[in-house]
Amino acid sequence: MKRFAVLLCGASIATCFQWFNDRPYAPTPRVSTRKVERKISDCYYKKYLPYNDTESKQCLFFTGGNSYIPGELYNNFLTKLSEKNIIVNVVNEDLKKNQVALKAVTNNEPTVIVAHSSGTSEALAQCKYLDNVERMVLLDPVDSRILTDRGNMDKPYDFSYQSLNEIFMINAEKSYKWRMFPPRIPFIPLFSLTMDKIDVPNKNKLNVREYGHSDILDYYWGLIMHNSISEGVDNRNPLMIEEYHEWLSELIGDYIHNCTITRNPAIIHYID
Repeated sequence: MKRFAVLLCGASIATCFQWFNDRPYAPTPRVSTRKVERKISDCYYKKYLPYNDTESKQCLFFTGGNSYIPGELYNNFLTKLSEKNIIVNVVNEDLKKNQVALKAVTNNEPTVIVAHSSGTSEALAQCKYLDNVERMVLLDPVDSRILTDRGNMDKPYDFSYQSLNEIFMINAEKSYKWRMFPPRIPFIPLFSLTMDKIDVPNKNKLNVREYGHSDILDYYWGLIMHNSISEGVDNRNPLMIEEYHEWLSELIGDYIHNCTITRNPAIIHYID
């Protein structure tokens, strides 16, 4: 019986890792990284920093809840993203209010914005002050202008006077699905930010199967959300969340480094 259990466990792990082994492309090299706290213009913020940042790229990460959610809830994902030789600067309330400091954080070097949920609206609002941002990655973007700028909710964001020219939208499909039996409403039923609301020349979109809005969070936070208001992947094995974070960070890391989006039908976690 014990031998059978070991074999069954091994088969489950092999299945979980199958998407990783089937990929025909070379993964982004992993580097050691650390989380540090920095201060600039009286603003404290968190930074995920590769130990060897030679040839590293950088991003600004806007958390959900209009960037009021602490970055610590995303620690596992952000660590993995930084391991792709990316400097991750986590935007908080202090940085949002100080555009000079926010620009200084990037050293005026090319920067990609990565935003989750309603952090998207905050990120889009900051683009007017960041002429070194040409690309954005939007994860389940929410248009929170209903709270701050309701009169313009039906209008697209206009970036004709800014540097932004490309977005990459990644939607976790369970964030948008209705279910009758048992009844469940989607976490983002009405205020999702759609492609037509962003007026830029280049737009890319990818839908992630089986996962939900909060699966990007660290395991226990995602589990709390799954069991309450934000349904995620059915298999709550920590390995599934770990590998989802690895896959997502690899996808975004490749986009940040190479301006490419890897579409591979062998990877079971997403469909176009």
